[in-house]
Amino acid sequence: MNQKPSPFIRFIRSFRFACNGLGIALKGEQNLRFHFIMVVVVSAFGFALQINLVEWLIVLILFGLVIAVEMLNTSIEKLCNLIHPEKDVRIAEIKDIAAGAVLWISIVAAITGLIIFFPKVLNFL
Repeated sequence: MNQKPSPFIRFIRSFRFACNGLGIALKGEQNLRFHFIMVVVVSAFGFALQINLVEWLIVLILFGLVIAVEMLNTSIEKLCNLIHPEKDVRIAEIKDIAAGAVLWISIVAAITGLIIFFPKVLNFL
């Protein structure tokens, strides 16, 4: 008799699937790798310039948003390519809008980073 896995086992499997998705995205997406490199660079600056708790929380939220939006953009692009592999103006617009979302959150994150880090860099100099 086939027994259904326990909720705990299903929960653990969902993490495995999510980690697999993150790995697939990191292997295949240059922009996502760039964003992860920026997480490391900005984190190093955060430690070096001793940003405070609130600033860390803001930076961490923005890290999460940029990475998540980049992964959603990748998912949308892959889905569009699967559903409609040939060129289509409507599909191009959908993909451009998704890419625009990544650009927007990246600009917001960069401006926020300047607001947090620029005064600290000036004080350091």
